[in-house]
Amino acid sequence: MESPHAPDTDAVMCYRHPDREFAVGCQRCDRPICPDCMHSASVGHHCPECTKQGAQKVIRGASLQFRPVLTQAILGIIVVAFIAQGATSGGGFLRGPVVNEGILWGPGVAAGELWRIVTGGFLHSGLMHIGFNGYALWLFGQQLERGVGALKMGLIYAGGLFGGSAAVLAFNFDQPTLGASGAVLGLAGGMAGVLMARGANIFKTSLGGIFLMNLALPILVPRISFWGHAGGIVGGFLVGYAIAVLGDRSARATAGPYGHSPVAEPAPDLSVPVGAGIVVALGVLAVVIGTVIQGF
Repeated sequence: MESPHAPDTDAVMCYRHPDREFAVGCQRCDRPICPDCMHSASVGHHCPECTKQGAQKVIRGASLQFRPVLTQAILGIIVVAFIAQGATSGGGFLRGPVVNEGILWGPGVAAGELWRIVTGGFLHSGLMHIGFNGYALWLFGQQLERGVGALKMGLIYAGGLFGGSAAVLAFNFDQPTLGASGAVLGLAGGMAGVLMARGANIFKTSLGGIFLMNLALPILVPRISFWGHAGGIVGGFLVGYAIAVLGDRSARATAGPYGHSPVAEPAPDLSVPVGAGIVVALGVLAVVIGTVIQGF
């Protein structure tokens, strides 16, 4: 049996259970909650108090002060790229130099245009496409950035981006693909990884339905990339799970026995280096598949 421990500066605890590390923040009031206190909502999760209050939204100082800077920056890049698409296309968003040079396309990657592995994840086919992905990015991004911090959220996003690109190059090599959905679903996958590492059953949350819907949608609508979605979820999950497991292990070790006093030398937090290593590995995998293997 694992010994209980008290919070320290590196670990955020559930507001109702001080001996348990938080899984996510309440979507309404931002209070940290553990898996046992999570109540699934249409978007995110609510704490027991906000669930009882129903539709009433509680706004607290911490919520007003927090700014998801990285989420806003990614949204800004996507919007700028979309404007550039429209400004250079001569009509529509699927023509012109921005799309021609930036879209993810296996033969182009094989010819040495490696930037396509990244740039394809910032281009969109139209207003509905960018609107849906932008909204999902805001929902998942700001919640994950608040929960794990901007650096780790950025690693999870990159894991989803590279994972989606690698899967597309592996199984849809000749199909031009664009859109942020792989990276955005990587955020959802990363959130699932964090929750699973902290003992939650994701299929009892709204994430399970989100995954099923986004994996089934490409089957119903063939022009939507199944492999981009699936690869993004897997890539984000791998990074998120590793970050949560290693970060929580470091926090528990640093707290000392029973949390009464911290250890003399804090345990090293390997979550960021390992998460970055997984991102690099996914990026290398995408390059190898695109240039050497050239699809399966």
